[in-house]
Amino acid sequence: MFRMMPKPRYIVKLASSIHSLMLLGGILCVAVAAQTGSSSNELAFKRSKSLQRGVNLSGWFGGGGGDFSDAHLQSSITNRDLNQIHGLGFDYVRLPVDPTPIMKNGVQVEGSERVLTQLDKAIEEILATGLSVDVAVFPNGDVKQRLQTQRGVDDFVSLWRFLASHFAKFDADHVFLEILNEPEVQDVYRWAGIQTRTVRAIRTVDHRHTVIATGGRWSGLDELLQLEPVSDNNTIYTFHFYEPYPFTHQGATWGSSEWLYYKDIPYPATYEAMQTQLYQVPDEIARYQLFLYANGGWNEETFQRKLAFAAEWGRERGVPVICNEFGAYRDKAPADSRTRWIADVRTSLEQLHIGWAMWDYSGNFGLVQRDSADHVPDASIVHALGLKMPAETGASN
Repeated sequence: MFRMMPKPRYIVKLASSIHSLMLLGGILCVAVAAQTGSSSNELAFKRSKSLQRGVNLSGWFGGGGGDFSDAHLQSSITNRDLNQIHGLGFDYVRLPVDPTPIMKNGVQVEGSERVLTQLDKAIEEILATGLSVDVAVFPNGDVKQRLQTQRGVDDFVSLWRFLASHFAKFDADHVFLEILNEPEVQDVYRWAGIQTRTVRAIRTVDHRHTVIATGGRWSGLDELLQLEPVSDNNTIYTFHFYEPYPFTHQGATWGSSEWLYYKDIPYPATYEAMQTQLYQVPDEIARYQLFLYANGGWNEETFQRKLAFAAEWGRERGVPVICNEFGAYRDKAPADSRTRWIADVRTSLEQLHIGWAMWDYSGNFGLVQRDSADHVPDASIVHALGLKMPAETGASN
């Protein structure tokens, strides 16, 4: 999900095979090798081909307001939406699932069977449209905070043992199990241990389904680079990408306080073009962060060079890597700039052979038009994603 708190910056050193001054052509060659796979991880690489173009369905079973009534679960996303998503050219959806109405503190919640029945129905409908689904544990409550305690870790492992047993009945080629969205565990070594233990627990009840693992804290690129793979050959690794934040989160009312000062920030940007805007920002920290953005040289080539670190990380370890969240908040961003940013990041990921999923479908980072009750796609965003509107393909819902 979009970032909820400021992220620390880290200087990450990788093997000498990749350098900051490497020619772009060399980076792209590395990326091609990154997604070819090794024999031990062959199944994970094969299944990762079903996770190339995705969109997040936030607010249905998780990542939203916490409404788990039948009325909401049956109407938030419908068969019409799923057919539309498939018709646009997506091959998968990421389905955030808040575990709160299912299990709490290691105990199954009363009434959870009703939510599980609705969840099963949703997964079946997704698969019936020809889409794959990444089922991501996406808590809104204290699940992440409790990971700081041994009891909280035990309960989280119990949750996944229960969920893995429940989901074992679904098609393993097209249903993926994502451990945890943006863990927020600051100690990366602690998170690595939790994730390893969770995967082992899943494998006690389900050896078939592919697991999706992530780095600690906010699942960013820098957190991926600090992660070492779990000892499981059927695992895909994911990261989230929202850089640069002064552009993608301009006007956001959560997270870093300086974002509130930003509006109408263009992409790409130059210092010369933004001088007037810079000195209209009253807060010094906000002005400094905007100065760094204006002087950062952010463009498609920058994205390719930066994202190549993820491809190289996967190549060196022989594991598949995807980016299952990227997007830009639309309330204050110029529409044409937002479209360019989405296009440049998407193109960069594809050239590096990294599958992606946009955040999100109908929320404030949305693919569909703002306040569209019928969820009409925004044609400019569809095109930025390299896809076509139904009228352009002859498809219909």
